[in-house]
Amino acid sequence: MLNIDKNKFFHNLKLTQQYCRLQLDKSCSDKAKIFRSYNPTLNGKPLFSFEVHQFNFDIVPNLNTCTLTHWQVDPTERKNKFLIEGLFEQQIDYKESQKYLSINEKFEGDILISQIDCTVIDGASEVQSFGLVDIYDMPPIDTWFYLTKTKQSRLLFAWIPNKFKHYATEAVLVNCVDCINWFYKWYPQDYKETMANAQQVHL
Repeated sequence: MLNIDKNKFFHNLKLTQQYCRLQLDKSCSDKAKIFRSYNPTLNGKPLFSFEVHQFNFDIVPNLNTCTLTHWQVDPTERKNKFLIEGLFEQQIDYKESQKYLSINEKFEGDILISQIDCTVIDGASEVQSFGLVDIYDMPPIDTWFYLTKTKQSRLLFAWIPNKFKHYATEAVLVNCVDCINWFYKWYPQDYKETMANAQQVHL
């Protein structure tokens, strides 16, 4: 069984669902940018920058461009070992500081998990998801809501609204080391028991 604090899990999930819903209300439709609205500064510069790339192949028929995300630092380097933990707490605190109007709204989507210590930096999942997942096989920071670990890797949980599930699934399908997948597929028993308790947890 995964080590999951259910109260924290569902509190952060609801918070993230609400925050992502606000981003969907905005005019941005770029898969790389829409859920990277939280962009903290590091050394006086934004952590994330974006650039449209053109490829010599079609990602889907008749479309060979997409926006890619560039991190100011490589989060997989040993010297940046604790960067993700810090960013995770910062973005949760930021979401807590925002005002929400959709407290009782029901949200449709699913939970993606990234084994952030198992990535191979080949860019396949990033391109195939049109930038929704980045080159380090991580979902966009606005979607992060829970972080735990196994013996193999830290597990980063992300909320993916229905409108973007197709792009996340494309990232999963082309990932050569299987370091990203849906919660219900990787850990079906944990998923079943965790989600069954949703109504019993104080949010």
